[in-house]
Formats: sequence, structure tokens, C-alpha cells
Amino acid sequence: MSTGNAGQVAYWNGPIGEAWARERDKRDRDHAFLTRALLDLAAPKPGEHVLDIGCGSGTTTLRLAEAVGPKGYVLGIDISRPMLALARRRASADRSRARFDEGDAADYFFEPTFDLIFSQLGVMFFADPVAAFTNIHRAARPGGRLVFACWRHPFEHLWAFVPESAAKPFLPPTPPSDPNAPGRYAFQNPDRVKSVLLQAGFHAPELQKLDAQTFAGATPEEAAASAIDSGPLQRTLADADAATRANVRAAVTERLAKEMGPNGIYLTSAAWLVQARP
Repeated sequence: MSTGNAGQVAYWNGPIGEAWARERDKRDRDHAFLTRALLDLAAPKPGEHVLDIGCGSGTTTLRLAEAVGPKGYVLGIDISRPMLALARRRASADRSRARFDEGDAADYFFEPTFDLIFSQLGVMFFADPVAAFTNIHRAARPGGRLVFACWRHPFEHLWAFVPESAAKPFLPPTPPSDPNAPGRYAFQNPDRVKSVLLQAGFHAPELQKLDAQTFAGATPEEAAASAIDSGPLQRTLADADAATRANVRAAVTERLAKEMGPNGIYLTSAAWLVQARP
């Protein structure tokens, strides 16, 4: 696999990719609201050919395959071997017709055979997003459609912002990050999303906000463990020492206790739902 996103390839094939595969059930619960809304917007039809970019452990790919039925075709691509291995096992167990391939959508060789190009949180990590989407554009049939989800501004995405803010005093200082750098929030700016898509050859891009109250944990301790061990702080604390992790856990637990409700802790997840035409 040739790719210009070598850093992302290494990241998603290391401990984080392995952890995401192990924690697939939790990820599916965290993103259930987004999956429902994005599939509704995409409206896959029987017989269609669908490309699922950044398919991860295959949850959306399997759902898309169900929707298009036996006369359709669904290909999920991802750079993470651990997650793809799980996706293939799930497809085999479900006797699904979904297919999976290891590859980077930025330089994958596409034939123009897809009616729907779909991605749930898989397109914010390109080193050169215009070049990547130009390549993705080649996968679309005339009359096809592109539908994807990405996170909005971190200040709006409280599910991550609240625990990360509580942890910040105990972490080494970092310079302000480039808001356009590859990562979770690379597409926070709707004007940038439209500009990237238009430069890549897509037409009529539209964005709509999606907010949801996402379950973080039944108790402050559970919610803190979720954020630290398998959530937004997982990568930040990957190399932290025991004292730092303990301080962060205490601070995050104390902060999340303020969000405790009668049914546990829920925090706002803030996404863009994006659609465009090739």
C-alpha cells in the first residue's frame, strides 16, 4: 500500500488500532446516534454499489451491505489491519456480502463504479485533503453522491472537550495546534469543508448540524475511565507516567461529577453531516 499518510498508517496499526478493534462495542454505542443519522441521509438503495471510507471494524459497512441487498456491492477500505481483521471476521460470521480491503483513500486506485461514497468519521486525517478527495471523486459514477460525517469545533463537542479540559493542567504545555492539521477536528470549519470538496470536483456541498447527548458513563468514575482508557484522552496519555495518569483521572472524575444526572452522565457530541454530488 502506497500512502502519503505514513504517520496515520503507523498510528492506526499500532496499539491504538488494536485497542479500537477490542473496544468495537463501545465505539458502536458512542457513535450510534451518528450512524443512524448518517445512514438515513445516505439512504442506500437495493442494488447500489457503495464505498465505505475509513470503515474501521466494519459496523457501517455491514449495515450498508444489508441495505443494498444481494444485488448490491459494498467495499469498505481502511488503513488499520487490526480493525480490518475484525471486520472480515464479522462479515464471515454474519454471512455478509460486504468486502474489505486495506488501503488509503488518498491514493487508492478507484474505478468509477460507486453510486454512494460514504464515511463515518474517516475523512479528517488526510495530509492533503484536496488531493485525497480528488482521488475519491474518481470512484463516483455519474449521478452518484458523497455522504460523510465529521466533528465540529471542539468547543461544541463537549463529549471530548470536557474531559480534555479537566486533564490539561496536568499535561505538558503544547503550542496552539493548526485547526486544519489532519485529525479529529480538521473539518470543523464548514467553509473549509466546502472549499475542499469544490476544489476536488464535487458540486453543491451541503452541511447540517447534528447534536446528540452521548452516554459517557453511569458514574463519574466510569465516565472518567471511559475518557482516559478508551476515549478522547487515550492517545494523549498513551506515554504518560503513573503519577500523571492518576492526577488526570482524579481531575476528570471530579469534573464529570458536575455533569451527573438521574440516568448517568451524558455529554453533547457535535458533528457535521455532509453531502455533495460528483
